[in-house]
Amino acid sequence: MSLQFIFGPSGSGKSYYLYQHVIQESMLHPEQNYIVLVPEQFTMQTQKDLVTMHPRHGIMNIDILSFARLAYRVFEETGGEMLPVLDDEGKNLILRKIAGDYEDELCVLKGNMKKLGYISEVKSVISEFTQYDIGEEELERVMETVGKDSRLYYKLKDIGILYRGFTEYLEKKYITKEELLDVLSRTVKQSEMLRNSTVVLDGFTGFTPIQNRLLLELLLHCRKIMVTVTMDERENPYVYRHPYQLFALSKHMVTTLAALAANNRIEIEEPVLRYEPCVYRFRDNAALAFLEKNLFRYGAKTFEGEQDAIGIHAARNPREEALAAAGAIRRLVRKEGMRFREIGVIVSNMDVYGDYLKRAFELYEIPVFMDHKRNVLLNSFVEYIRSLLNMAEQNFTYESVFRFLRTNLAGFTLGEVDELENYVLGLGIKGYKRWQEKWVRLLKGMHAEDLDRMNHLRVLLVEKADPLMFVLKQRRKTVKDITLAVYEFMVRENLQVRLKQQEEEFQAMGELALAKEYAQVYRVVVELFDKFVELLGDEKVGLEEYCKLLDAGLEEARVGVIPPSLDQVVAGDVERTRLKDIRALFFLGANDTHLPGALLRTGLLSERDREHFQKEKLALAPGGKERAYIQKFYLYANLTKPSERLEIYYSKVSSEGKSIRPSYLIQDIRRMYPLLEVRDEEEKPLVKRELTEKMGVEYLIRGLRSSGNGMDDVWKELYSWYKRNEKWQEKVESLLAAGYYRRPMDGLTEVAAKKLYGEGFEDSITRMERFAVCAFAHFLTYGLNLKERQQYEFQAVDLGNVCHSALEKYSGKVEASGVDWTLVPEDIRKQYIEESVEEAITDYGNAVLYSSARDEYMIVRMKRMLERTVWALTRQLEAGDFRPSAYEIRFASGKIDRIDTCAKEEKVYVKVVDYKTGSKAFDVVSLYHGLQLQLMVYMDAAVKIQEQQHPGQEVVPAGVFYYRIQDPLVEKKKEGGEEEEILKELKPDGLVCLKDEVLGHLDHQKSGESLVVPIKYNKNGSLARTSKAVPEEEFRLMMEHAAKKVREAHLGILKGRTEAAPYRKGQETGCDYCRYRHICGFDVKIPGYHYRDIGKMNKEEAVAAMKAEAEEDRRAEAGTERKTEAKKEYGAEEASEQREGTGQRTENSKEGEA
Repeated sequence: MSLQFIFGPSGSGKSYYLYQHVIQESMLHPEQNYIVLVPEQFTMQTQKDLVTMHPRHGIMNIDILSFARLAYRVFEETGGEMLPVLDDEGKNLILRKIAGDYEDELCVLKGNMKKLGYISEVKSVISEFTQYDIGEEELERVMETVGKDSRLYYKLKDIGILYRGFTEYLEKKYITKEELLDVLSRTVKQSEMLRNSTVVLDGFTGFTPIQNRLLLELLLHCRKIMVTVTMDERENPYVYRHPYQLFALSKHMVTTLAALAANNRIEIEEPVLRYEPCVYRFRDNAALAFLEKNLFRYGAKTFEGEQDAIGIHAARNPREEALAAAGAIRRLVRKEGMRFREIGVIVSNMDVYGDYLKRAFELYEIPVFMDHKRNVLLNSFVEYIRSLLNMAEQNFTYESVFRFLRTNLAGFTLGEVDELENYVLGLGIKGYKRWQEKWVRLLKGMHAEDLDRMNHLRVLLVEKADPLMFVLKQRRKTVKDITLAVYEFMVRENLQVRLKQQEEEFQAMGELALAKEYAQVYRVVVELFDKFVELLGDEKVGLEEYCKLLDAGLEEARVGVIPPSLDQVVAGDVERTRLKDIRALFFLGANDTHLPGALLRTGLLSERDREHFQKEKLALAPGGKERAYIQKFYLYANLTKPSERLEIYYSKVSSEGKSIRPSYLIQDIRRMYPLLEVRDEEEKPLVKRELTEKMGVEYLIRGLRSSGNGMDDVWKELYSWYKRNEKWQEKVESLLAAGYYRRPMDGLTEVAAKKLYGEGFEDSITRMERFAVCAFAHFLTYGLNLKERQQYEFQAVDLGNVCHSALEKYSGKVEASGVDWTLVPEDIRKQYIEESVEEAITDYGNAVLYSSARDEYMIVRMKRMLERTVWALTRQLEAGDFRPSAYEIRFASGKIDRIDTCAKEEKVYVKVVDYKTGSKAFDVVSLYHGLQLQLMVYMDAAVKIQEQQHPGQEVVPAGVFYYRIQDPLVEKKKEGGEEEEILKELKPDGLVCLKDEVLGHLDHQKSGESLVVPIKYNKNGSLARTSKAVPEEEFRLMMEHAAKKVREAHLGILKGRTEAAPYRKGQETGCDYCRYRHICGFDVKIPGYHYRDIGKMNKEEAVAAMKAEAEEDRRAEAGTERKTEAKKEYGAEEASEQREGTGQRTENSKEGEA
């Protein structure tokens, strides 16, 4: 019974000495047992090393074990009833259940326990308490110290409740991994295997209190314990003062074991010292030997002279870091003859660098093993099971059904899922009952055979889900019932075979890590189901709670991937990954965001909470400050692993594009090696970069992106190589096409346009305005007839349509009654409004308004809006002499909502009103550019209609107006006046024609601000500048301009114009509300695409431009007329001459005959 330490720095050969010693002893004493204890992830590598080192290449009396495997070996030998061991998934399941049982007793944790990930936090704390021997007594001690005024008191009280419930549930049923060693400690004395055996420990940086208790038992019953310790020659390993030093972990381990031995009168043998002037690993490398001696030491010296063993590289971002490192690795293998297995990659944060590394190694064709366990939550099979249960829990809502169908394992093609989704969205199908019923309604543009296909797909899904839904709909069901139903569903769907096919596909593609994952995931899920039944089988549970239990279990489930190849690079993180016998190490992510990074604990117990435990002399896992030194220790251990090369990389900006700084590691190394220059990877020329065929394509793309700047001679040579290579010719052509892509200039030919649209198409104002906004948007709408996906919801456009229709019906009722609009009694008005809205909704045919309480409220809101509208329109009509004369008048270019007239002294004044539910305002500049033609075209049509109805009378355009259908909110005033404020809000916007007595007929009041039209009077009776009114000449000019713009648009459409050139007016563009903006391809970065700038222009400038154009048109027309007259005159003269010539010839012929 003795204890012996083997001290030495990193690379001094401690493990080599230990393994040689064990091999020699085992050969000298074949009757004795030798046990090598290493961390779990090293067992396989250590076994391989020992077998390789053994002269006979076989080990009979040497066992390589981890602590957990040692426990199983001893229990197997000693017999007795061994309780099953509960793993992390099982803990999560039980804690999820305990949290539900004790929810009412919890204070602080009560509202958080159902959050994803919170159960894992609680499990971590309970595991930590178990590892560090903290029970109920210790918790009460801390609670007593902090007092009831502290939040920690109630937090610990909650943890105590869950801890107690957890241990009571497990009692005499299971033991946890942490308790496993406790049981082993009590069993050591009964083991013949351990008695008088030699136990050696290698690769450990420290032990928990429970492991120390086990080691004490081993010291008492085994022949000898040997422990390797990483230690500097200048340190005293037997003195531990504080955790804030590089070798704190090692010192704490040595002092604890030494104290245990001394207290139990166990001999401590003379340590084996592996201190040499030059560490064995670096015997041929002075620079790395210097690094080992001085890294993170006080008073570190500086390395004199040049060296090429250590390099520091700056890259643009983490992606470029990974690419640069992968290129350097390939160069080492190609030029210096290294094997991939002799190269290691360590990153500061695997979450940030994992995917970048994987992609970089693919591009450089480097075999790699990513040393981290993969979470299964994102696996498609796991998502399939979760979405299946979610679909049942949500009772077949749209989101849950298509989450399930889009897992790609449901047996439907993507096209079928798309079609089904369009149908379900368009008709608002939700609920399992609707999926069970036959679908009979057709979407717009749908045919009967399409409906049959939808019903076929519906039946397929229902037949899949029906047996499962039968079980899940039962009121009283247990965990076992649901688990069995889900498992039977998996068997019926033949999922194991389908996952095997996916695994084989991944193998064929060379995706070995994914193949291994898919090989394990079915087993992982089935094992989890076994745990469900074993731990919680007879527990009654609702479906929602079961889904949360499943998530809690899957959250902890991991698939470990064994290295699939012998010669490959190992990539991992600083703390988990252990590298052995490597010649070169690449360290990525040496930025201050990762080193030291966020070391402060942010879990259930904060740094301050942990300080209270320290005050009570209760050890817990290291806090933030201690972890900073632990991180340094792991960095020291990793950076001193390579024997020849160390390359360190950092980024200038993060993945999100934020500027970041290099870490303290870079500063320390540059201080130690003053001649060491940082190499900027961005500045490295292409000729010096390592290229593979795949990576070369990346550089081709970069050259094309830089618009000629990156196309030097080297790039051209690279391009030529790909161009000559048949395998890559098609790819290069597609890259060139993409690199030099310009806006397609080809529109429609006139012939094609006439065939597509027809020559006599109606000049609807909406269509003409759409063409003026963007010719391509017009082509997509009226040429290709593209339509947005129908959705079963009441949208803003539906609100506008129903309100329009209701107002039309109300107007019709008033007209039919023969009563003046302004004289309709209030009770009759309310009755008409009620009837009009109900009729409009029925005619609209959108049943969605009755599908939910929210949508039913829209009916109430529309009635209120219509009531307010009718009231405001009535007040506006009362203010002047105009009365409605026609509603919803259809003509070739559209539909006029309302025409008001006023007949006075052989004159008929005409007013046009258009209803809007939005906030559209009349804009003369938009009219000039053809973007807002509606009101002026409507006025032109209204004037012609009135001229037909009133022959012999002068028809005068009075004004055009938009009326906004709204129910505005106004501030309540003490002295009243709310009605006036409402009328101000609802005042129509438009343009008034200043002729004769138009203003007086529109509004009798001629002072202040009008509540009826957009007019304001100055104190002297003149019109204010803000008034929207123009002389008759300008008003008629605008009408003519609008008509001209319609003609021009018609001709442009027939000429085949389809260019994507939307207008831009200041910040406003034609793309702002365009439904095609995500699919049309318009992008100002692509040559040829640009906005049609219409510049800044005021009303006066727009009117002047219209006048100039009108004058130019008149001159052009006059010129055309003159040419026509001249042609007519010339034709008449020619005809006269011909007649005279004919007469002369006739006379001559007569004379000849005579």
